[in-house]
Amino acid sequence: MPQFYLAPESLKDKTFLLKGPEAFHVTKVLRYREGQTLVLFDGKGGRYEGVIQKIHGDGSVSGALTAILQAAQERKPASLRLYQGLLKASHWDLVLEKGTELGVEAFIPVLTPRTVVLLHEAERRKAKQERWSRVILAAAKQCQRPKLPELREPIEFREAVRGCQGLTLLAWEGLSGAAASGSLRLALREADQNRGRESLGINLFVGPEGGFTEEEVELAESLGAVVFGLGPRILRAETAAIAAVSLIQYELGSL
Repeated sequence: MPQFYLAPESLKDKTFLLKGPEAFHVTKVLRYREGQTLVLFDGKGGRYEGVIQKIHGDGSVSGALTAILQAAQERKPASLRLYQGLLKASHWDLVLEKGTELGVEAFIPVLTPRTVVLLHEAERRKAKQERWSRVILAAAKQCQRPKLPELREPIEFREAVRGCQGLTLLAWEGLSGAAASGSLRLALREADQNRGRESLGINLFVGPEGGFTEEEVELAESLGAVVFGLGPRILRAETAAIAAVSLIQYELGSL
């Protein structure tokens, strides 16, 4: 059964109110009717069962919550944050979509000297952020993820890598031919053994279309980052991100 996003402020006294795209999806796309049951999630881990009581003239949908559903427990041995060099529109959307499906906890757009996407104007940046949020929401609905990943503001690479806490990993095409399995597995095991009772935070850096510069890689290494390759082929940036996230989640036992 599909799930629909219910903003926390639209949940009051065991009743709900859907507006905008979510209400349109319910009534116009899936053609739900009054009396039908649907599944709702608040993006913060809560999932609910509700019954439609009224489809209003303005397109909104109201109803009553009938049950609190037990969300599927996501195994979280670690929190994976993806610091992705900002990509062109369709490629960036793909990273957000697949990263959400694969359990990325936070997306941080990174600006580098080789980033080709410009975000100077405040209005343009806001519009892009809103679009990115919609992509993440759609992916979370599709994979029935109860909690939405965090989407942060774009940040310069140097500032981002200096502010990281936990294990920092950086995928680099300069290590073409080097397999990721050995270095990633060792780094993850060592970090897990040394973390004590604290949750393991993992910061994964993947470059933009032009990749990272040698200076950026050297800076990351000087700050303790583990640099790894992704095999003998040079991957597109969005492919590298999806592959690296998948490998890390596999090693963590989340896939």
